[in-house]
Amino acid sequence: MARVDRLVIGIFGRINAGKSTLMNLLTQQETSLVDSQPGTTADIKSSVMEIHSLGPVRILDTAGLDEASDLGGKKRKKALAALEEVDIALMVVDPVQAFISMQLEVEELISSMAARKGKRLAVVFNIRSDTWSLLLNTGATVSEAKEFCRSVLPDRKNTIELSADLSVREDYLSVVKFVAESKPEGLIPVPLLPFLNPRSPVLMHIPLDAESPTGRLLRPQEMSMEYLLRMMVPVGLYRTDLALARSGSSLLSNREKDKFLKFLGALEQGSGGVQLVITDSQAIDVMSRWVPEQIPLTTFSIMMINQTAGGDMSLFAEGVKAMDTLTSASRVLIAEACNHDRIAEDIGTVQIPSKLEKLFSGITVDHSFGREFPTSDELEEYDLVIHCGGCMISRQKLSARIDHLAGAVVPLTNYGFALSWFEGPQVLSRVLEPWKVK
Repeated sequence: MARVDRLVIGIFGRINAGKSTLMNLLTQQETSLVDSQPGTTADIKSSVMEIHSLGPVRILDTAGLDEASDLGGKKRKKALAALEEVDIALMVVDPVQAFISMQLEVEELISSMAARKGKRLAVVFNIRSDTWSLLLNTGATVSEAKEFCRSVLPDRKNTIELSADLSVREDYLSVVKFVAESKPEGLIPVPLLPFLNPRSPVLMHIPLDAESPTGRLLRPQEMSMEYLLRMMVPVGLYRTDLALARSGSSLLSNREKDKFLKFLGALEQGSGGVQLVITDSQAIDVMSRWVPEQIPLTTFSIMMINQTAGGDMSLFAEGVKAMDTLTSASRVLIAEACNHDRIAEDIGTVQIPSKLEKLFSGITVDHSFGREFPTSDELEEYDLVIHCGGCMISRQKLSARIDHLAGAVVPLTNYGFALSWFEGPQVLSRVLEPWKVK
């Protein structure tokens, strides 16, 4: 029998929020057992059906994420694994239940993980008439309870929602229409830092050298800050004077290091630890020595190329291996998608070429700037292409460049990969470890 490509819809939420009731409403049968006893859903319930406006779908009803027991922990693990595999995450919220408990850990976990994994999130407020009286005792309205629940949504403005009593069969058509409207439109952008958790801080190390524009940060830095704030991740910003950090004077370099470690320590206090340091690639030589081994470390350039490449950096990881085989007779192309005047210690025109020349005296280094890119025939003369983070081009544009390189059979890597490679295999492995790239 031919395999049917089904849209996968997952139903998530806390115990007794109405998840199984929603499942039964959609399937129009008792697919999931509904009971007031907490923890009725022991495992993931799956049902396949056809929704005319969506086509073939698979609906997953998951266990409540707040069940406190060893078995509950196993259920939680399965539910979160299911969230990684769905196209649409329906988060069922009983606003009365949430407001009275004043707890939103489950809703925060679901919404933040959906954002990190690039899943379409839709909120279903289960407005149960039998619980309104409980809310009235608090002096709050249903609208206020829903607004309280929305506070954990990373993107409140663009998260669609529906309010309905899921136990009322007459609401079936409106619920089905809402689910159909939740279908992702085209490709959802790959999250910048999909492995992060809310609440634990991230340190952004931004050197602000002579190449940095006045009055603003570079696009990857601005994008990271906005992403982290939207994900409710605490952010610390730090600037190191790289000239002092690399000084031949141990007094000056150690003083700069001590200031950095003091700031890092302050950020860690009371937070459960810094979950990531993300640095400008040109500072990886310093940060790889200063950031303690137990703290994950990566670079803005690697982050950007992961998003632009659609979450698959395997080509760049494979391409960086070509640096091991370079010689003084090799020819390397450095490609930057943006066009600006190059001054001081520019990464593409000064830093990487200098490092290559130091290792492979006489090596030929060419450049390609802006939106133009060599043809497959022109690329055949190169042994390696080192590309920037790609923050100024689309995924489609990068894909076209990759196609050109594939036609020319030329290895491709990235600034972040290359600059980490110069510092040795351990540093390269370290900056890729958060992304689970080998």
